[in-house]
Amino acid sequence: MARWEGFNQCPGCGLDLATGEGERSCAWGECPYLPEDLDVYCPYCRFNYFTMEGNPPCDDPEHCEHGVEPRSHIANLRAWLASRPPRR
Repeated sequence: MARWEGFNQCPGCGLDLATGEGERSCAWGECPYLPEDLDVYCPYCRFNYFTMEGNPPCDDPEHCEHGVEPRSHIANLRAWLASRPPRR
């Protein structure tokens, strides 16, 4: 099993890992425990490759060199989200 497959958010954390929105149960801006293989944000500009939302400085974020690794994590995030019980 990959490290990301067994990842669980902290109790009480309302952070939506797909959108980056929601109430966190800690004071961190981002989840400090998020496995790298679930991180779909550009390390340069924080563009979300899962939702395709953000304000990237590049003309074509789908082909930006900074997004190669985050784009490769999209399938992992989809699989992780599908394995979670629905949020209430």
